[in-house]
Amino acid sequence: MKLVITARDFSTGDPRPLSLLESSGLAIEDHSTEGFSTSTSLETMYDVLKDADLAISGLEPYPRALIERLPNLKLISRRSIGYDSVDLDACRDHGVTVCRALGAIEGACAELVMAYVLYFARRVHKQNAQMQQGIWQRNYTSGTSGKTLGLVGFGGIGKEVALRAVPFGMRVLYYCRHPRPEWEEQYRVHYAPLDQLLAESDYVSANMPLTDETRRMFNAERFAQMKPGSVFINTARGPVMDAKALRAALESGHLAGAGVDAYDSEPCTDSPLAGCPNAVLTPHTASFTNEAFTRLNEVAAQNLLDFLAGHLSEKNRLV
Repeated sequence: MKLVITARDFSTGDPRPLSLLESSGLAIEDHSTEGFSTSTSLETMYDVLKDADLAISGLEPYPRALIERLPNLKLISRRSIGYDSVDLDACRDHGVTVCRALGAIEGACAELVMAYVLYFARRVHKQNAQMQQGIWQRNYTSGTSGKTLGLVGFGGIGKEVALRAVPFGMRVLYYCRHPRPEWEEQYRVHYAPLDQLLAESDYVSANMPLTDETRRMFNAERFAQMKPGSVFINTARGPVMDAKALRAALESGHLAGAGVDAYDSEPCTDSPLAGCPNAVLTPHTASFTNEAFTRLNEVAAQNLLDFLAGHLSEKNRLV
């Protein structure tokens, strides 16, 4: 069977995941150093996948128009936890199994959310800039104790954020479609309707998947509902927010800051938020720790081998 790997840098880090696959006897075609991304064209995807039986992918698009042209394809093992760029209905229609790497990166993504929170809470960057210029000027900052963090979406990443925020003395609200009472005690969080969460939170973090319901969920109206002087954080997907509306909310002074790690199209070098002094932008690196990246590759590889052995975990299976 032929395996095609397009997940970026799969073969350039820890060698163990690739070695695991090589030892299975699969015919492997590695394209992981060629820069595949969310903006890779359908024709480019088809050229490398046209005779593939198995694929390990990152965030590359798998629309119906591509799936229908890949008659040999049996499995897409996502080296990610997101799946918005895969047409799951088309995969069901054509008998293609899709799985993802749950449990590999949630903690790393939560770290970046907290890094944004601490950036705005303590302003270490501004204090350092003054000290580097020989200026001794001590200013009060807001800190995190007693502040409210609102989590929109409470899956694996949202839960990991809560586990980190509560010890910082933060009150944590969450909103999701299917709240569970036991989470209140387990994670020391409180469920709130979205309108209440936005109005009461000093920090609002988007942690939900991209769906038809969540696309542009954070628009001008939602930003207006947020507490004056609050901070918006998006480590989910770019299209869950309206970047131009976010910039307007920042420039008006209604919002005090924003931390953004995801964009409508990537790579992104022309974000509407570029040059905005109270916006912190990172290049979709929430999961980019050495440990998380290795773990992603390991889980993606193991999911593929489990599929071949007939015991793919239902937890990781999407289709």
